[in-house]
Amino acid sequence: MSSEHQLREEICEIGRRLWQRGMLAASDGNISARLPDGTILCTPTGVSKGFMAPEDLVRLTPDGRIIGPGRPSSEAMLHLACYCARRDVGGVVHAHPPYATAFAAVGRPIEPCL
Repeated sequence: MSSEHQLREEICEIGRRLWQRGMLAASDGNISARLPDGTILCTPTGVSKGFMAPEDLVRLTPDGRIIGPGRPSSEAMLHLACYCARRDVGGVVHAHPPYATAFAAVGRPIEPCL
């Protein structure tokens, strides 16, 4: 498993890549990772994933109690449910690609292109 510092850096890099590729807008989407001690690092609320710093990330207990400074995303509980359901899950990435969001907003399925 990765150290906390390394995971913080990796989460920020994933956020930058998602933002650069247009997979999320403004402060949409969330990224989290399970630390070796079982606590969770989660992206904060209201912060663009393209401009996060490692110290922006919020540390949570598996039951959602905030350990460090900051406020986690409102969707942190969804991430925690993934970790609770699957002990083998080490990270969760949740994006809001604008085109997928548009399809969802009008109730149309995205046709597979394979």
